[in-house]
Amino acid sequence: MKTFTRLPAYQLATTEVKRYIEEHELKGGDPLPSEAELCQELGMSRASLREGLKALESLGIIRTRHGEGVFVAHFSFDPILHNLPYSIAAQGSSLRELLEVRCALEVGMIAQVVACISPADIDELQGLAQQMLQRSALGESFAELDRAFHATLFRCLGNTFLLSLVDLFWQVVNRLADRLPAPDAQAQRATAHDHLAVAVMLRAGDVQALERAHRHHFQEISRRLDAMYAPTTLPH
Repeated sequence: MKTFTRLPAYQLATTEVKRYIEEHELKGGDPLPSEAELCQELGMSRASLREGLKALESLGIIRTRHGEGVFVAHFSFDPILHNLPYSIAAQGSSLRELLEVRCALEVGMIAQVVACISPADIDELQGLAQQMLQRSALGESFAELDRAFHATLFRCLGNTFLLSLVDLFWQVVNRLADRLPAPDAQAQRATAHDHLAVAVMLRAGDVQALERAHRHHFQEISRRLDAMYAPTTLPH
């Protein structure tokens, strides 16, 4: 005889609210009905509904605006970002795999970037790279400039999902930066020059050179990861 596990009321509520959103084809920014209307529509208590809504908000599916109501949230990787660093921080293989995915993603998009990027965007990239050089000469970090550089590079594609993925990886690595070996001054200058070279290659429309430059950039990050997760040799 089969036994069935009864789901907690709040889990049933999350399932029913998600089904409601899908069946009514609600999109980011669309409002949900009032609590009273939802309770009647879904056939559940207000307490169960509220618990379900809290769970959905923690997952980034809905957003509550005090005094206005509950709305379907726009797509975001934020809920993943809040948990991802903790799950991969102790696993070098997971972070390397994430790096491989981002490398393949960015290299695979380079030809499209060359085809559509504007001279104004290239000028902006060159300016960001010049600021990186100035920071490196002063021995200062330029992490936020690097973040802006990659966002600007792929902005012309108009692919918000791609931009979110690229930024997700940047934020994960940035959160783990205190555990990564800091690049020395020479490496910082080399990274800044690499970014400047990308702007020059874009202006020349050299797809193959750009793909090689991207792979080199990720190889440097991989080298730092190797140093971070290298096994410690105990003294004899």
